[in-house]
Amino acid sequence: MRKLSVLFSILMVMALLISACGGGAAAPAAPADTAAADTAAAGTDATVAEEPTLDPSLPTPEPTPVVSAFGTCDDPMKLWSGLTGSDGAVFSELLTQYAEANPEACFESQGIPWDLFFQKYPTAVAAGTPPDMVIFHAAEVAQMANEGLMQPLDDFYTQDGLGADAFNEALIKGITVDDQIMAVPFDNHGWLLWYNVELIKAAGLDPEKLPANGAEFIEWAQKITTDVNGKHPTDEGFDPANVDVWAMEFTWPRFTVPSTLWQFGASVISADGKTATLDSPEAIAAIQYWHDLMYKYYVAPPNVPGKMWAGDLYKNSKLAFMWEGTWTNGFMRDNPDVAAFTQTAFVNSLAPDGKQAVKFDSHVMSVPTGVDEKGKAEAEAMMKFLVENGAYWATSGQVPALKAVQALPEVQAIPSVAKAAEQFNAIGSTDFSSKYFIEIQTAYEVAVGNALSSADADVAQALKDGNAVIQAVLDRP
Repeated sequence: MRKLSVLFSILMVMALLISACGGGAAAPAAPADTAAADTAAAGTDATVAEEPTLDPSLPTPEPTPVVSAFGTCDDPMKLWSGLTGSDGAVFSELLTQYAEANPEACFESQGIPWDLFFQKYPTAVAAGTPPDMVIFHAAEVAQMANEGLMQPLDDFYTQDGLGADAFNEALIKGITVDDQIMAVPFDNHGWLLWYNVELIKAAGLDPEKLPANGAEFIEWAQKITTDVNGKHPTDEGFDPANVDVWAMEFTWPRFTVPSTLWQFGASVISADGKTATLDSPEAIAAIQYWHDLMYKYYVAPPNVPGKMWAGDLYKNSKLAFMWEGTWTNGFMRDNPDVAAFTQTAFVNSLAPDGKQAVKFDSHVMSVPTGVDEKGKAEAEAMMKFLVENGAYWATSGQVPALKAVQALPEVQAIPSVAKAAEQFNAIGSTDFSSKYFIEIQTAYEVAVGNALSSADADVAQALKDGNAVIQAVLDRP
C-alpha cells in the first residue's frame, strides 16, 4: 500500500468527486444515488455541466450514517454502502429479506452519503478496523485496488451457478485487476434513451422509427425544436434565444461523453492505458457534434451556467429526447402523467455511420483489505443472496447484475429495466480502467466543459489541452 498520506489525498479527491451517486452542474445539483455519480470536476476556468436525475423528491443525504441492525451477537458482520434515499429504502428491504431467510445471520448495515463513505472507508482500512463488506462503483475498482483497499474475490465465482460468465462480460473485465476479479456486481445502471412520443408525433415523425445516425437525428431535431413563436431552426426568423421545445439536451457528462466518444470510435485513453487520445480526430468530431447541436443547429440548450435542468425540461414537455439513467424509472413510477407519453430505447447513435455504444456502470460488492476469513465468508454469503434476489432491486430501476435474474418475468415486466438490460448486454461498455481514474475523469470533463462553453469555443484546442493534462498523469513513473 502507498503511504497513508497519498492514500488519503486520492480518496479525498474521490470524496469531493463522488456524491450521492450524482453530478453537480455548472448550475444544477447532483443526482441522488444510483448512477456512479460524482460532483462537479475541479477547474478554475472550466464549465462542467453535469445533470441531476429525474427524482427531485429524493432527500439531501444526511451527514451521518443510517444504521440498521439485524440479529444480536457480539461480532456482527458490518456492511457499508452509499445507497441512501429511495435506493436505500429498497436495499433495506432486501436486507430484511436476507435476515428472514437466514435467521442465524447477525449483521449491521450503514447507509453512508458517498462523500462521507470515501472518507471513512480508507481510514478504517488503514486503522485495521474495516467493515466486512462495502458497496461502491465498478468505475472506481482499479483505483481502489491500486490503493490496497480491497481483496480479490475470485473464490466467489467458483460457487454453483455463479461463475463469472453469469454476469455481463464487459463488466467482469472492468472489475478485473492483474487477472484477479476484485468485486461482485450487484446491478447494471447507466444511460437509456427516454423520449416524448407526443412531441415526436407533433413534429410529423414516427416514434416507432427513430433516427439511425447523427445526420438523421439532426433532421429530426430541426423538425422537433420550436421557438416561442412556433418557428423551427430552419425557418426564417427563428429565435434561438427563446426556444420553447428542445430536441435534445447535453446531460451528465460522466455518461454522455464516453457514450458519444465510443459511438464515434474514440476514447479518452488507449486500450493499453498508456496514451491519452482525447484529441484524436474521432474524439474532436464527437464533441464537435454536441457543439453543433447547441450553437450551429440550435436544437440543444447551450452548455452554460443557469440552463434549465434536463429533467425539468422533459417533465414539462419541453424536451423530446433525453439520455438519462435507469434510475429514472422511479420518477416515471411516481409521475404517471409523464410516463404516459414516454417510451425507452437504446441511446440513439449520433455517429455518421450509426454505430451504437453506451456507457453503463455497476454498484459492486467488495471485501476490504484486513477482513478475516469469518467476515469474508459472511460477506460472500450475503453477496450470493443479493445477486440471486436482484428482482426486487429491479423495482428501483436498476438492472440486476445476474443474467438469469434479468430474464425473470417480474424483471422483464418493468419496461425500462428490460430495455436497459437488453441494451447493456448488446452494446454496453464500462468506463476505462486506470489507477488514475478519478484524475483522468476530472481532466476530460473539464476539457469537454471548456469545449462546449460557448459558440466561440475552440473544440479541438480544448480537447488538445485536456489531452496534455491526461498524458502527464499517464506518464507518471
